[in-house]
Amino acid sequence: MADSDEVRGLMMFFGLAGHCLHTPLSRLSTGERQRLALLRAILLHPEVLLLDEPCSALDETSTGRIERVLQALQTRGTAIVLVSHDMRQAGRISTCSHPFQKTKSS
Repeated sequence: MADSDEVRGLMMFFGLAGHCLHTPLSRLSTGERQRLALLRAILLHPEVLLLDEPCSALDETSTGRIERVLQALQTRGTAIVLVSHDMRQAGRISTCSHPFQKTKSS
């Protein structure tokens, strides 16, 4: 990943230290890896982001930061498909939702 102004800005906002760009993934924490993976996806400027539990390993502060970035992306036209067990988070991020419930099979 190139060390650009956009990368540095997102890293700072996500609470990632500069060393994360040059540290082997195996030496980063789960939260650092998760935030770095999302950062990499955002840098591609996708039309659609498919996110499966994007904040599951993050603390409340990091979760809030990620949610603000996702909301900003939505404002700019990025569609976000979010899979989450956290219905409160889904409610904060979504513009529409389709909850699934487990049903008993016959």
